[in-house]
Amino acid sequence: MSKRKPEYDINDFVKACKADSHKQPMVTLERGVQQQASKDFSLKTRGEIVSFIARGGLEKLEYINSRPYQLSRDVPPPICDAYNFYSGFALGYISFFFSKSIAKWIIKSFHRDGSCGPTAMEEALRRAGLLPDKT
Repeated sequence: MSKRKPEYDINDFVKACKADSHKQPMVTLERGVQQQASKDFSLKTRGEIVSFIARGGLEKLEYINSRPYQLSRDVPPPICDAYNFYSGFALGYISFFFSKSIAKWIIKSFHRDGSCGPTAMEEALRRAGLLPDKT
């Protein structure tokens, strides 16, 4: 059930990330997102992830699709928008939705996109010894 247009305006999501604070969080994470973002992008906390997005870290955003969130208990389930992005040489994937029940944005996924393989820049840096070998 793929859509051609995003469910949400990406600018609204980024604005929420900019307005987010510890006292009034506007963006939250699904389980496992923080751990994966730490591993893939060295973003260790929820605050670092949200700040990264607020500062324009999602470069060259490319919309992928919008789909109902299968694991949601809400009826009907919220729609998640998915995008690919670049962060330097790394290709990433982010999926998020707005939860009406808690009035917050929720990041469902935030990780490197391995489906496309390494970028040419990543391979060049690895061959030059500027990046560690994959583990």
